[in-house]
Amino acid sequence: MNVLIVDDKPENLYLLRTLLSAKGYEVIEAVNGEQALVCAGQSPPDLIVSDILMPVMDGFALCRAWKADAQLKSIPFVFYTATYTESKDKEFALNLGADLFLVKPQEIHVFLREIEKVLAVDGKQDRPKVRPVEVKEEDFYRQYNVRLVCKLEDKVEEIAQKNRALAAKELALYEANARLEKRVAQRTRELESVNKEMEAFNYSVSHDLRAPLRRVDGFSQALLEEYAGQLGEQGQDYLRRICKAVGHMGELIDGMLELSRLNHSELVRESVNLSALAEAEITRLREAEPGRDVEVYIRPDIMVEGDRRLLGIVFDNLLDNAWKFTAKTAQPYIEFGVTEREGEAAYFITDNGAGFDMQYSDKLFGAFQRLHAAEAFPGIGIGLASVARSIHRHGGQVWAEGEVDKGATFYFVL
Repeated sequence: MNVLIVDDKPENLYLLRTLLSAKGYEVIEAVNGEQALVCAGQSPPDLIVSDILMPVMDGFALCRAWKADAQLKSIPFVFYTATYTESKDKEFALNLGADLFLVKPQEIHVFLREIEKVLAVDGKQDRPKVRPVEVKEEDFYRQYNVRLVCKLEDKVEEIAQKNRALAAKELALYEANARLEKRVAQRTRELESVNKEMEAFNYSVSHDLRAPLRRVDGFSQALLEEYAGQLGEQGQDYLRRICKAVGHMGELIDGMLELSRLNHSELVRESVNLSALAEAEITRLREAEPGRDVEVYIRPDIMVEGDRRLLGIVFDNLLDNAWKFTAKTAQPYIEFGVTEREGEAAYFITDNGAGFDMQYSDKLFGAFQRLHAAEAFPGIGIGLASVARSIHRHGGQVWAEGEVDKGATFYFVL
């Protein structure tokens, strides 16, 4: 048996086609009433199953035309709709001559059972003839318009309800944003207050610590100059150690202040040539140690958007470290370049110097952390902490890979 299914939604056509084909029916498809009439005129089906709400020609108009056609009027007409679901809709559909009115969704077995009933009745010889449908054109359009207006009213009310719900959500979102902005403003004020307190604390630390350090250093130098003979070699050695410790303490204070400034300074983004920064730092290092022969390769014209001052701190420290830690290498080599990590540009500085043990890599970027003895490689352990904070200010990441006596590579992304 052939069944003509009419619906403007592909998913509905697919569902009906699948159900009916599985039961052995041949299925013909149409997407509106006008197309259904053309298909039926070419090859009349044994049954038609039609939606109501469709473009061009809807189900009601299709049913009226179907029952007015001498060739088609005896073919059972089934409505299957999810939009027109009221009793008045069913009454109007049956008055037009429909044989069955089903509301979507129906359970599969129920739907198939009802279809089989209609076809079974149609196959009997004593099937009652189709009752004549005497619906005048003006009556049809009047009732049709009433049903359409009802649907439009329902749809308007549905839209109004959705708009009210949307307005309520919008108001709730507005209130939530207002609360959030208030909290952000409060946290910003608190953060500014903390920053000011931190700046004041740093100034106090700097001032209060430097003053006694200067006195200790001054009196130690005076003792060395005026009472060296009375102190003896051991006493002079003690004083020199005191002076050295005072100098180291001064460097630590400078490092603390520098880290603090990195956190609070304004970030000014501009186009920066990283290759030029690297060249400038290598030139400075060569001038400071003209006797060293270090092979250096810098990939040219690597451009980024960032804060020139902070990126300068990154290169000063990373290249200074590479220069320092290759001091005891027979053929020192330093390189600056760029590679790709997980779809991002990762910039790197690599050397073949002292390297480090990867098990201690988590300490590399901590303030005042050192993986090498100060006697072998001088420093206070503030450089890589400054690098990390400068990169983090750019929203980036920095990490390192190395091996003892086989060099190290420092990567960063912005």
